[in-house]
Amino acid sequence: MSFRSDRSDVTMAVHNLIRSMKAIQESLRLWSFSQATPEQVSDCYMQFGVQFNAIVNAFEGYGIGTGDLHPIPASLRAALENLLGEDPSQAALAMHMPEIRGLLYELLQGLKAKQAAWKAAKSGPLSAGS
Repeated sequence: MSFRSDRSDVTMAVHNLIRSMKAIQESLRLWSFSQATPEQVSDCYMQFGVQFNAIVNAFEGYGIGTGDLHPIPASLRAALENLLGEDPSQAALAMHMPEIRGLLYELLQGLKAKQAAWKAAKSGPLSAGS
């Protein structure tokens, strides 16, 4: 498979990752009202993991390293486990959400920092050979 056919991979992977991040936040909101189970939150986290791996593969397909982002999923998992160890409540959510949002924001900032490298890579030597 050539890079040329993969040009939308990064854009789609970012979109899907953002969607999975929103799903985690929504599942936590529902959990705080006892309208979602810890298993449902875990399912959202697992989907986040799939999307995170997709974005890592998409960026690395362009030679853009993502090692700086690798610790974030494990940190997010630990933060989710801490929250889900509490009884469901808005107070528990309010106590843990700043850390969770901070990790998601850190991930978004890390992706944003790679945007210029990705744009340069996708318009680089590949477009010269057409």
